[in-house]
Amino acid sequence: MSIVSAKYLYAEDGVTKTNIQLNLGTNDDGHTRRKHIPIDPNRDSYIEIMDMVAAGELTIADAD
Repeated sequence: MSIVSAKYLYAEDGVTKTNIQLNLGTNDDGHTRRKHIPIDPNRDSYIEIMDMVAAGELTIADAD
């Protein structure tokens, strides 16, 4: 998976992190492809993302 950028998404309280939004680039129509990874230490996709962070391959920004 090629990840352009990543950022945390928060619950309505503005404090609780709920997901990581991945920007996967644009498709042929020019639309940004995104994928949301729930913050769940038991999910393989979350573990993979956090391994990339630990390896210095990915930085997760705070929400806008």
